[in-house]
Amino acid sequence: MFKNRELLKNYIRLVIPLTLQNLITSSVNLLDNLMIGRLSEVELAGVAMANKVFFVYNLMVFGICSGATVFFSQFWGKQDRRGIRSVMTVGLCLSLGFGLIFTIGAGLFSRQLMGILVGRSVEVIPSGTAYLKISVLGYVLFGLNIIMGTGLKAIERPRAPLFGSLVSLSVNAVLNYILIFGKLGLPALGVRGAAIATVTARLMELIVVLAGISRYKSLFFAPLREAFKLPAGFLGGYFRTSLPVFFNESLWGVGVTIYSTVIVRLGSGPAAAHSIVGTVENMLFALVFGTATAAGVIVGKEIGSGNRGGALEKAHFFQKMAAAQGLATGIILFALSGPITLLFNMTPETREICTVMLRICACAMFLKAFSTSAIVGTMRSGGDTVFCMLCDVGGVWFIGVPLVIVTGLVMRLPAPTVLAASYVEELFKCFAVIIRQRRDGWLKDLVN
Repeated sequence: MFKNRELLKNYIRLVIPLTLQNLITSSVNLLDNLMIGRLSEVELAGVAMANKVFFVYNLMVFGICSGATVFFSQFWGKQDRRGIRSVMTVGLCLSLGFGLIFTIGAGLFSRQLMGILVGRSVEVIPSGTAYLKISVLGYVLFGLNIIMGTGLKAIERPRAPLFGSLVSLSVNAVLNYILIFGKLGLPALGVRGAAIATVTARLMELIVVLAGISRYKSLFFAPLREAFKLPAGFLGGYFRTSLPVFFNESLWGVGVTIYSTVIVRLGSGPAAAHSIVGTVENMLFALVFGTATAAGVIVGKEIGSGNRGGALEKAHFFQKMAAAQGLATGIILFALSGPITLLFNMTPETREICTVMLRICACAMFLKAFSTSAIVGTMRSGGDTVFCMLCDVGGVWFIGVPLVIVTGLVMRLPAPTVLAASYVEELFKCFAVIIRQRRDGWLKDLVN
């Protein structure tokens, strides 16, 4: 695995800041859960369900940015500056457009959305609505931040996004403590304080990323009079590749949100436990996701430079790394599942449910790491976005969602069983990826 020292060096140089950024981003959510969880399980469940709206929006933005990454990295390998500027122009317009749609829609219909998400668990609607009405103000800021950070990562300059995430975590932590609990003479705002802290933190993160990308202004931004003069055929090629990624993330996000809406119907305790499991999983998955992102950059760059053999070699390297990381992460999570629950204020019954769910999550880590590194990293950067969409969305909608609905709503089985049913799709995706990667037809040069 480590015969190519130059590859290992590039991997470490990229994956450390990418992993740290993922870890910090997940820590923001963990911090919110820890502080809001000190109020009650009801507030925690309400905020968790309100954040499902952001989760869907986040995945749509991630779909936009993942499609952009394919072109950013391949244009970077080709050293095509005009192509890079065209990708940034389209990415900014899409991120801004979807940000405004979600901000207006979720802001005006926050209570109705919460009613759809929580079903009969109406006790969580007031806290979720209060949080959602304020937090939507940060959606546009988040979208702009992510697309510019994506561009910097694609040209192997991940430090500004990392520093922005660090600033965001620090601001969020301080303001959460002051505003949620009413410190420094201010009133205790509870979940509203958490929402204000989140929006402020996203604004500060955007300022940092803007400062970082300003050093590469000529690379990413054309003069306004030229910004929309895109190369002939660019938009067609961009959307043919990017739309499957966008639909992939959007439909996958809606499917995973259905998992949460089923579990919340089992009670506020299981809903709170599921929220904690998701946050902890994201934190421990930071290294795997960093590896997948680094794979997208490095493999895409090799394809853009015309080095097909090098791209295949590096893709295999990243698959092995991600699988090993998933196995190690699962072992760690299984061992720490009990102590993790002690960080939260919950009833003994909810604590027991959460512990079991964390252990189930740990057992699925290896499968999830393997499929994610391929679908989000190597194969997507190789331009095989249609297969990735069919594999990812098919797994959720034809396996995960039916199993979750049957076990949760029809059979009314315990929440840990429902969670286990949701992970069955990962097994299908791993087999599909292995079969697909045996043929190198998944690797497509989109810019030469």
